Amino acid sequence: MLASLIATWFVLVHLAVFGHGAAVPAVISDPLPAYIARHLGPYSPWYAAGEYLAPPSSCELEQANILQRHGARFPTANAGKKYAASVAKLRENATSLSAALQFVRSYTYALGADQLTPLGAQQSREAGVEAYKRYKGLVTRSGKLPFVRSDSQQRVVDSAGNWTAGFFQQLGEKHASTVLVLSNASGSNDTLDDNNCPSAPDLSGFEQSYLATFLSDAAARLDAAAPGAHLTPTDALNFMQICGFESQYTQRLSPWCKLFSRQEFVAGEYYYDLDKYYGNGLGNPLGPVQGVGYVNELLSRLTGDRSYVLFDETQVNQTLARSQATFPLGSRAPALFADFSHDNEIASIVAAIGLKKPAEALPAGGPPEGEGEQVWVTSEIVPFSGRLVTERLSCDGEDYVRFLINDQLQVPTFCAGADVRTGLCRLDDFVASQSYARASGNGDYLKCGYKPLSG
Repeated sequence: MLASLIATWFVLVHLAVFGHGAAVPAVISDPLPAYIARHLGPYSPWYAAGEYLAPPSSCELEQANILQRHGARFPTANAGKKYAASVAKLRENATSLSAALQFVRSYTYALGADQLTPLGAQQSREAGVEAYKRYKGLVTRSGKLPFVRSDSQQRVVDSAGNWTAGFFQQLGEKHASTVLVLSNASGSNDTLDDNNCPSAPDLSGFEQSYLATFLSDAAARLDAAAPGAHLTPTDALNFMQICGFESQYTQRLSPWCKLFSRQEFVAGEYYYDLDKYYGNGLGNPLGPVQGVGYVNELLSRLTGDRSYVLFDETQVNQTLARSQATFPLGSRAPALFADFSHDNEIASIVAAIGLKKPAEALPAGGPPEGEGEQVWVTSEIVPFSGRLVTERLSCDGEDYVRFLINDQLQVPTFCAGADVRTGLCRLDDFVASQSYARASGNGDYLKCGYKPLSG
């Protein structure tokens, strides 16, 4: 049945790609030990934050909405310039180098910029394979192929293509559904873009304050090992980040990794927690509103009611939202949706829904004390290829939803009557809980300073 479905669709051949248009090598491995890999914040390679739990036996899965970040990439061009500058500062200004730093004499920073790495291409493809295994029943019962969308940045488009290739690989086919690419050009409305709120306040002082604390000893140690270099905590952070990026690309542990202790890597996670919480999460007054458009799209998909997107006054593209072809709803729509986006946008969406909400604002001095106190952990929310999945289920004749972040079942504390064991929330109660999104952010989006074109 599925093979015949594919034949009726306009199809594209997708090779797994990294960068732009290059075929991915056969097998990619991650050489980083867990104490590094799981504490790199948004630069962590994907890992399961929990074990996926099948729905209760009394429930039938009816719909799944996958919101996924692009796979592992090279540093952004701007970050790469900073990394190269710190390396040059060390190599050119140090009057001598300790044994641990001798590698710097012949080292050249040579990582690419912005595009997917081979590991990133593989991550998205593997996610597609897993999605097929988990949700193939939705495709079979609905008779519809997955509906796939992507932000227009190339690494995100490539990730969507790799995911579809992995999904349809399980059918023994080389074809996949087309990807609807949402333009992120200036003035466009795109619920998967992460650059629609230029006036959001810069609260980077929180993570910068913590940086001066958690890497001060490392900076002093490195500076003593390289007299004359005058290294700072920012330089130390750059070296720590090179460790992660370089190791994931070369598949060998970078020599920069050996300059830091296990404790320093573990402590580094909180730097990224502060960054995302105060950049796009609840810590920023204009953080959650950046996720409102997607939440309204989610409400429309879950309920089949197009009014949620039609009344949205934030990022929803109204031209696309009005059409069944570009925003399918109801019984004629697919039962599986996959959207590809960025870490900042997904962080805003998580915050807008009300997931991963800390009891109190994150303190700049260090993580909240007490087991289980720190619920906003960036590497568990938006690692490379990270995903938020919203499932709709029918349980004893009533509609429910549940949420998983990187396979970890979430307890929707914002949902009245939610079951803490199963994570189930009545669909009507979930809709009621999303008053902020349904009200288009109560006017907050007008403060973002973004001027969309019509449509």
